[in-house]
Amino acid sequence: MVSLIKLCRWLGFTRRSLYYRPKSRKRAINAVLAVRVKLALEGFLSYGYRRLACVLGENRKPIQRILKMKGWQVRKRPQGFRPRARSLPSVTSRPDDRWATD
Repeated sequence: MVSLIKLCRWLGFTRRSLYYRPKSRKRAINAVLAVRVKLALEGFLSYGYRRLACVLGENRKPIQRILKMKGWQVRKRPQGFRPRARSLPSVTSRPDDRWATD
């Protein structure tokens, strides 16, 4: 019995190529569903894939795939930021005046 390392060395290729699995091919777009999605998007411009799935009565995954492949996804709303709350300084007039508790 010969080891895989020796076999690969003799044949002149890497061990990694023994375990290579080709990537699965991209799924084809359902043309009928793509037309329905496009028509629904024209009526509801701000809808994402979840709402479109409810409107069309379809599964959300193929709708999300169509939106992604066609570049029709709705842009994310920018998240604003809230300024930090400024607390009052902890100033006391004498020792043992202010205590912090849990």
